[in-house]
Amino acid sequence: MRKRRRNSRLAPFGAGLAAGYLLTAGIAAAGALIMWIAGADGGLSWLAAVPAAALGSFLCGRTAGKMRRRGGLKTGALCGVLYCLPLIVLSLIFGQVQGVLLPVKLALCIGFGAAGGVAGVNSQDKT
Repeated sequence: MRKRRRNSRLAPFGAGLAAGYLLTAGIAAAGALIMWIAGADGGLSWLAAVPAAALGSFLCGRTAGKMRRRGGLKTGALCGVLYCLPLIVLSLIFGQVQGVLLPVKLALCIGFGAAGGVAGVNSQDKT
């Protein structure tokens, strides 16, 4: 009789968060390089941060949705919240809370994470 391998319930979220943060770091680094080459002011850093957070949370939700294969909207939305939580905490610690930008990032992360979760559940490949 074969033993059934028990998968952790948190593994999809951990893998999704890792993939999302890696993508976010890459996009943010590319945006910082472009800003450095262009000689842009540091006040424009949100131009790279907002798309990086949105795409990172989408990949986070998609990865978790592909691993769980059910409940894509809930899985993705939870990934979006878990993805954005450290960003909010770090913003509060370093005092970089800017009026309307923090709720916008939270809404983007939850929305893109939920969309990624649905896309991951509905994807054809079984990886």
